[in-house]
Amino acid sequence: MAESQSTEPIDMDSKPFVGSWGDYVLSILLIALAIFLTKKRIRLFQAKWAITALSVFLGLRYLYWRWIYTLNTEDPWATSISLILYSAEIYGFLSVLLFYVQVAKPTDRSASPPSETQLPTVDIFVTIYNESLDILYQTLVGCMAIDYPAGLKKVCVLDDGHREEVKRLAERLGCQYIRRTTHEHAKAGNLNHALTQSSGEFVMVLDCDHVPVRTFLKETVGFFKDPKVAFVQTPHYFYNPDTFQRNLRLEREIVNEQDLFFYVIQPGRDGFNSSFFAGSGGIFRRSALQTIGGFQVVTLTEDLHTSMVLHAKGYRSVYVNKILAAGLAPESYESYLKQRQRWTRGGVQVFLLDNPLWKAGLTVMQRINYFGSLFYFFHGWPRLIYLAAPLSYLLLNYPPLMAPFPILLNYFLPYYLSSFMAFNVVSKNFRNPFWSDVYETVMCFFISWTSLETVFTPTKTKFHVTPKGVRFEKAQLSWSYVMPHILLFAVLLIGLGVGGYQLWNRRDHFDATLLSVIWTVYNLVILMAAVIVARERPQKRSSPRLFRKIDCELKFGGRTLVGKTTDLSESGLSMVLDRPVLLPPVVHVRLVSDFGEITEIKGEVIRNDSSPSGGSGVGIRFLNISDSQHQSLIRQMYSSPTGWAEAHQATSATWASLAYLVTSSVRAFVKEKILRRLSSRVKKRLTCELVVGERVFQGTTEDISNTGLLVHLKTDEAFTKEVTIRLYHEDRVVFSIRGEIVRRTKAKGQGAIYGIRFLERQDLELSSLA
Repeated sequence: MAESQSTEPIDMDSKPFVGSWGDYVLSILLIALAIFLTKKRIRLFQAKWAITALSVFLGLRYLYWRWIYTLNTEDPWATSISLILYSAEIYGFLSVLLFYVQVAKPTDRSASPPSETQLPTVDIFVTIYNESLDILYQTLVGCMAIDYPAGLKKVCVLDDGHREEVKRLAERLGCQYIRRTTHEHAKAGNLNHALTQSSGEFVMVLDCDHVPVRTFLKETVGFFKDPKVAFVQTPHYFYNPDTFQRNLRLEREIVNEQDLFFYVIQPGRDGFNSSFFAGSGGIFRRSALQTIGGFQVVTLTEDLHTSMVLHAKGYRSVYVNKILAAGLAPESYESYLKQRQRWTRGGVQVFLLDNPLWKAGLTVMQRINYFGSLFYFFHGWPRLIYLAAPLSYLLLNYPPLMAPFPILLNYFLPYYLSSFMAFNVVSKNFRNPFWSDVYETVMCFFISWTSLETVFTPTKTKFHVTPKGVRFEKAQLSWSYVMPHILLFAVLLIGLGVGGYQLWNRRDHFDATLLSVIWTVYNLVILMAAVIVARERPQKRSSPRLFRKIDCELKFGGRTLVGKTTDLSESGLSMVLDRPVLLPPVVHVRLVSDFGEITEIKGEVIRNDSSPSGGSGVGIRFLNISDSQHQSLIRQMYSSPTGWAEAHQATSATWASLAYLVTSSVRAFVKEKILRRLSSRVKKRLTCELVVGERVFQGTTEDISNTGLLVHLKTDEAFTKEVTIRLYHEDRVVFSIRGEIVRRTKAKGQGAIYGIRFLERQDLELSSLA
């Protein structure tokens, strides 16, 4: 395309201090220092900020070198391409710098609750539009269970969907039902209307999927002793896997994509009095809202905008970094993108219509922190530039930068590695840069368009509710939302082929080609991960299953077994017993929570299998659930103040994360195994007989359950399927039952091991076999 375009690296030898041995030695020493500071981070708090300062210094060093020595100015096209890439690098550096500033002064707050005689009145606003009643039911039961005097707490359902079934549910659970005749200003308008229909001194706001713990109010209202505190915000915790965790099958390997914001950025902003309301899980002083005319309606991000206006009025905010409510993350790729497009439009609207940099009343740090939040919403364009940049040389013959490969590494590698290590340390292992690249790549096409559209139509405020309760019966790909990624992936593959051919057949311009090929391979990896994220896994479970350790008793036949649950849902539970036990088909379950909630319910045993610890893992489906039992189960699941204490795990280490990304395309299509064993297998050696027609074979059992057994015979003959089994104990027959042979394997030594499934259910008592 550009035959006359020179791709020779510029002459670096004439430039002072560039590519000298001293410079290489300096780079090596700086990398070594970064590694040393990272290793010392546990013992030296100062090391965290030392490595951060080092990464900033190396970033400035790299950007200075890039500007002075590497821009391609051969012709206008080359200059434009080179400047576009450089502007993306500037954006990336500023974004990370703003991140460091926002997290520089984290807080860890707690407040003692006021005495019972000083507790204020609180209205709890639960907003709903078109979401499922099952989701609303959970939240209202959780709200009614909040430990707070009944006369001082009122739960209000704010129904913007005008559904009679919502009204009936609210009234049945003892909640006030509020709806308006018009729908202007979406959620903000709904909240403002409810302010005129209520009178509590404080207003707590929850989305309809956010279920609070019972101590929510007593752990937050104490902060309002300071009359300048306008609102208190708590983290959002999501009890379901997000789009990335679920579709990449990495539920235990990476944390929720939003955790970095709620557990690192918000506590850091709180140190500068600039944490902001996140749309749910917050509580406001009514009088403070009244001074600013209620929730702001000019933009789609009414939460951030309202917070900023309150701060500009001189009010304070408090961030309590403790999980006091839990909700649903977007349950599909499409829902995730729509949510981020709405946030982007709202953020850009605030940037254009009420920019914090020149808003009167904000402190310097509040301006910087709010600007950092809004600046983030432009990240789609730099990410697109990074993805397409290697194609400028591979397909168009325009190198976006001009430098020999060793010298580029000399400046880029210290900057990249120090930034990588600093980010890992400062983010507290909630994220590493590989995952940031994936997150940005997934949404970059749509976020870029939304930000550009908003620049030209900043007053457009159509609100799209994030769908909740989404289910997929089978795997499916959101083609319309992922087609841009697939097209770019195809073009990058073409570029990779061209680059590979040039490396194999040509020796000129080797450095530029090698750099472009490496860059292209990395972009292909993260694009492939982005495409896999768009492939929805089947979601057939009707109710969420939460990890819960609750004291549990199983009662049957005059016996009581004690254990602890491992997970709990509204339809069943899993638990662990300390030894293998043969259970009947139906048992009575008794759950006792750490806050005194007792739930008694009948259940069907649907799984009973030996656990790795030597005990028994039991799965139970609840039967004939009454409304009172249903509410009790919801309180067992959500109301405990310690229920979310072990909610977090760290994102996998750097190289493990890269390995997960590389293998994502394979892992997504591996068939998932489902455990279906209905009866625990007990290791038991008993004398037995296998009767096949007129023939009788002596043997010994290896293990036994209510549904079958393994038996060792001295023969390895292939029998007909149907047989009769007799078990002996002390020279007498314990029982006899018909069965079918389902497998035969060679035994060590003589004979074979036969797997036999009983043709009828046999409820065994271990005591009879002891």
